[in-house]
Amino acid sequence: MKVQMGIAVLALMSLPLLAHASCDSVKSSIDAKLKANGVSHYTLDVVDADQADKNGGKVVGQCQGNKAIVYTRGQAAASGKEAGGPSKPAPASSSAGSGGG
Repeated sequence: MKVQMGIAVLALMSLPLLAHASCDSVKSSIDAKLKANGVSHYTLDVVDADQADKNGGKVVGQCQGNKAIVYTRGQAAASGKEAGGPSKPAPASSSAGSGGG
């Protein structure tokens, strides 16, 4: 009986770890669906639910009870975290080798 109670306590203690992984799994699931539909150049951000309206995107999922996954079209310059599509390479410098004096 004590062993079963110990297992139950350990399971309850591990729930926060599982909840954190759930946001990642929900986000990756949404990302996979967007890519399957041919969508590119977008950002998926996990934010607090009360901040979701201020992000300027569309809420496409929820996780951990108080988090929202926000979809934003185009590339987000502020976050730099693009969830889908190829990332643009940094522009190359026009001077190959400048020899200063």
